[in-house]
Amino acid sequence: EAGSVNLEDFVKENVGKLAADACVWEFGYVDNRETPMQFLGLRGICYVELSIETASRDVHSGTGGSIFPNPAWKLVWALNTIKKPDETICIPGFYDNIRPPSQRDVDLMAALPETSEEYKQEYGVKEFLKGLTDGVDLRIAEVFEPTCTICGLTSGYQGAGSKTVLPARASAKIDFRLVPDQTPEQVLEGLRKHLDDHGFSDIQITNLGGEPPARTDPDHPFVNLVVECARDVYGKPMQIVPLSGGSGPNHAFIHYLKLPVVTSGIGYPGTLTHSPNENIRLDLYAKGAKHIVRIINEFSKA
Repeated sequence: EAGSVNLEDFVKENVGKLAADACVWEFGYVDNRETPMQFLGLRGICYVELSIETASRDVHSGTGGSIFPNPAWKLVWALNTIKKPDETICIPGFYDNIRPPSQRDVDLMAALPETSEEYKQEYGVKEFLKGLTDGVDLRIAEVFEPTCTICGLTSGYQGAGSKTVLPARASAKIDFRLVPDQTPEQVLEGLRKHLDDHGFSDIQITNLGGEPPARTDPDHPFVNLVVECARDVYGKPMQIVPLSGGSGPNHAFIHYLKLPVVTSGIGYPGTLTHSPNENIRLDLYAKGAKHIVRIINEFSKA
């Protein structure tokens, strides 16, 4: 969650010591069918804070409202230039390096269960972006399209009742989820140029962390071994998901160590990831251990 800021350099500097044949990631879960899912890739991420300060302290709005610049408005105007209502991200070069999903990816995504009703029930959303409803198009958009998400906005007074204040500072935290072959560096450079070109050179960009996306070939022999080892434990093989919407530092292992990275996780739909009562089921804890034992045993025969 902190971005594993030292991991990439550590891997690059210790390729020999970390040499291996494969990597088993801790990520993964069974879905609502009790089917173990095999995630073979993670989107990248670029997380930034945009901030602007126009005064040394907050001012009474009756004093400065008509003569002092308002950082909250400047930030809102700047944010409005970054993404269009049709979800197009306007940063120069943002889409240039994107590698579209292959037909193999599409086929794997098409084989996955429908998720729209599950999402509507779990999260209370009424509709999806860009007129999407369900089917493979929704699932592909969920993971194979990059994003620009405003995670939070902060400025001025937001407590109970009213307070006539002109704030001195405004900030927004934004994450960009990246797909192959985008990089955080590309996004940071493009974002700075975009803000400058639109007259917002006074908005500061603080890089809060990032990592590139990375994927493992779904037809790698080790993937098939891990998928099939689940059959004896879960009563069925794992189902392959070529790319996850989340992010993690798998790129260093795939890019520098040239390893296939597979998942063998023990989460479930009620895990409540990142919440105060995040949890696992004891039966899945035991199944996860049995799965790992079988992976090691079968790998020793390969």
